[in-house]
Amino acid sequence: MLLYLIVMASCGYLSLAFWQIARFKSGAPIAPGAPTSQPMISVMRPLCGAEPQLYECLRSFCVQTYPHYELIFGVSDSADPAVAVVTRLRREFPSLEISLMVNSRTHGANPKVSNLLNMIDRCQHDVLVVADSDVCAPPDLLADLAHALAPPGVGAVTTLYTGVATGGWVSRLGALWINDFFLPSALVDIGLNEVDGCYGPVTAIRRQTLDEVGGFPALKDYLAEDNRLGRLVRARGLRLVLNTKPAPTMVNSQRFLDLFRHELRWARTVRACRPLDHVLSVITYPLPLMLLALMAAPSTIGLCVVGLHVMLRMLLNALIHRRVAVTGKASPLWVPARECLSFMVWAVSLWGTRVVWRNREYELRTGGFLVPRVAQALAVEPAIGVGSEAQS
Repeated sequence: MLLYLIVMASCGYLSLAFWQIARFKSGAPIAPGAPTSQPMISVMRPLCGAEPQLYECLRSFCVQTYPHYELIFGVSDSADPAVAVVTRLRREFPSLEISLMVNSRTHGANPKVSNLLNMIDRCQHDVLVVADSDVCAPPDLLADLAHALAPPGVGAVTTLYTGVATGGWVSRLGALWINDFFLPSALVDIGLNEVDGCYGPVTAIRRQTLDEVGGFPALKDYLAEDNRLGRLVRARGLRLVLNTKPAPTMVNSQRFLDLFRHELRWARTVRACRPLDHVLSVITYPLPLMLLALMAAPSTIGLCVVGLHVMLRMLLNALIHRRVAVTGKASPLWVPARECLSFMVWAVSLWGTRVVWRNREYELRTGGFLVPRVAQALAVEPAIGVGSEAQS
């Protein structure tokens, strides 16, 4: 009976996904008319390491059509290989205002937010755009963000994203999850609940709004700082607006274990922040349960149900590549394997609170609160003499 309900719910979900993708207009204007002003923008890009396509991703923000902006890059170590990429861009674009902030000071458990806190004093302008290092922006991204942020009552602008594989089959699996599973589910959620949180890769917000919700210090100990920022903005009675042009994001995983850890961290974050949504997300990948049921009780009807589900998933894959600006060829034959892997990640994420982020281990608490595991160990052994350092 439970499996029957899951299959029926999955059919309903896929119907909604088809509807939302079919009516989605990538790049459609968020509000009619041209923006009345073009405020100066400070673009903040926290960096850590020289990942594949880093130069191309950082350069995409140097060739924006927007006339008034500055770029602030931040690293925690002067020996970080990303510094060489920023130096190259400063030579290539001498007329563009590019700053590099090197600061090893740690604020809280989230290293990205810690980097942003070290960069914020360098920002000169009221409108802030925070962009991850793996985002390759379309040339009109800043113009779209400024337009979307202009109307009264808008607190922040967030951007959906697509996955771009940068390597072999592992990164293709990662990109397929973003494009075929995350993107439709996000659009379904937005269709049902409006925009209720920010998506990590690109966010635009006014400095005054950020200060009103507690600034970056309010986010420094949370793994899903983007989602928390959006919820804090909404709690102030302000709207979150979706930029309808998804930003391509590089998927750099080269090893299966790295991809699995990344997606497990993501799934456990959803479980910590939105536990009911996490449980119900099983309806987005019921294929393994359907296959197990078919193996236990083979039947023509069961085989037809499985075949119908796979066919609908492949059709959704084709529709996504037609309606959304997804880089790369459609890979419908990979979809069943990707769905089975997604179910495996979901099942494992039901237990445990340990997550791995940039080779560091953390404990994930309710609401996405993040506690470094090393700090926990030091806290119970102050005799080692470095307890205060771990908390600094």
